[in-house]
Amino acid sequence: MPKASYLDKLKCINRDLLKWIALFFMGIGHFLLYTFEEFHYFGLHGFIFKFFIMMEYIAPPVFFFFISEGYRYTHSKKNYFIRLLVMTLVTQIPYVLFHTYDQNHTISFDFLMFLTNWNVIATLLLGFVSIAIWDSSKHPVLKVVGILLCCSAGYFTEWSFWGVLFILLLYIFRERPWIRFAAYESLMLVYVLYISGFSIFGFHWLLFMVFSLPIIIITLFYNGKKGHFPKLSKYFFYFFYPAHLLLIYIVKILYKA
Repeated sequence: MPKASYLDKLKCINRDLLKWIALFFMGIGHFLLYTFEEFHYFGLHGFIFKFFIMMEYIAPPVFFFFISEGYRYTHSKKNYFIRLLVMTLVTQIPYVLFHTYDQNHTISFDFLMFLTNWNVIATLLLGFVSIAIWDSSKHPVLKVVGILLCCSAGYFTEWSFWGVLFILLLYIFRERPWIRFAAYESLMLVYVLYISGFSIFGFHWLLFMVFSLPIIIITLFYNGKKGHFPKLSKYFFYFFYPAHLLLIYIVKILYKA
């Protein structure tokens, strides 16, 4: 048996652990960010508060990666698609309630937002579909058209067409981790410059570093193995994401009552 390389010995993070890390920082970061106005966290304005707010940004790239992984390893792509579609629809209700209240401080339901501003699971769904199109035996022109349609639809989701591109890119270079790393970092650099108005100064460089953490962890430390409770981690995200939005929404309402 060949000896494991030094890099192989670093690979100590399995699928479950990576998901739980992302969920932890997403949950804490969202709760601090969106309830800060109500609680002020006893003057917690310093490093710890900012650390958790920033670290919640590691979650989307992690789940983009797991859509590309899920497409590879799922026993039924049809069931995977249906699960994403159902959870997109289920999540949209607390997503709209949450953002409507956060913007207007009123208990209402914005139907225009419901139709035109979709949650991040919709981004994951479109990324999954774009992979299926890429993997199909269709004519290359039809593939390009299909992926462009997914990106166009992605514009109306939380991560816009960028999320669709990240998911597709992570899948395309799945067998070549260092090329995947370089491609991800290149696209992330363009994304961060785009959202900053192509400014070379400011906060967005810190954001770029945080967004870079997931691909560094995946490339150097992720071993591709299941954890001890794969089904729990597999389904918990679908429950947790809408539930934590609903919980924050309820907390904000109760505080104002």
